[in-house]
Amino acid sequence: MSETRLEKYKKYRQSINEFKSINNEPESIKERNSSIVSDKMNTTSTLPLEEVLGKIDNQEVEAAPKRLITKKYITIGCICLLGVLLIVGIIIFAVYAFGGK
Repeated sequence: MSETRLEKYKKYRQSINEFKSINNEPESIKERNSSIVSDKMNTTSTLPLEEVLGKIDNQEVEAAPKRLITKKYITIGCICLLGVLLIVGIIIFAVYAFGGK
């Protein structure tokens, strides 16, 4: 436990480097060469700012889509209408039955 964390990982990194240097098979060499970033591979595909802003400005604001009356809305409307008519009917019946003179 007298070994510090830095010393431990220093030894670990050295052992990995030794393993890489020992491993000189054709497959490992090919993999190592393919992982090297060169100027040809180090390109970005960014768009110019003017082109991006131009596309945003050219987009027209679309109007909100019109609401369609669906079967669900018709059913809810009919149930609400029947409920209101039932309440009105009960009130009219109560006025006549209990003497609203």
